Amino acid sequence: MDLTTSDNSTLAAYVTKLVMDELAKYEQPSRKVKVGVSNRHIHLDRTAMDVLFGRDSELRPKKKLGQPGQFAAEETVTLRGSRGELKRVRVLGPLRAQTQVEICVTDGFAVGVKPPVRESGQLEGTPGIEVIGPKGSVVLEEGVIVALRHIHMHTDDAKRFGVKNGQIVKVKVGG
Repeated sequence: MDLTTSDNSTLAAYVTKLVMDELAKYEQPSRKVKVGVSNRHIHLDRTAMDVLFGRDSELRPKKKLGQPGQFAAEETVTLRGSRGELKRVRVLGPLRAQTQVEICVTDGFAVGVKPPVRESGQLEGTPGIEVIGPKGSVVLEEGVIVALRHIHMHTDDAKRFGVKNGQIVKVKVGG
């Protein structure tokens, strides 16, 4: 290409092509994350675990979750509200500081509770429910939510994407 006789737009197109060709030589980090839907589940505290499954009982991991150290347990419970029950609700581990139930809006209709959409752990003023295990039951005064949409991401992935905890992001889902 004769740069002495080129107009500015031709020169800009040529430089852009050179830069793009050079960038193509380097592996670009994937902009993809695995997407999953979390079905209804419960997080238990130590007190509820003892009542529902027996004193000093421990959760038995069934399947690892995407977040390091998190797992779906073998244990399940029944949730009972004023209108009905949800059976075989999976317990997620490890144990937490406070028992929390996460269901969808239609589950709320089925059992007779109207849970608000909240971030995990934001339980003040939420409805309660009865939780039934093989060794006993617990009546929660509060703790039932519909989880606000969110992404669980390893800190390494957060660095790769340039995002911080609590940040609102856009997600494009293909397929």
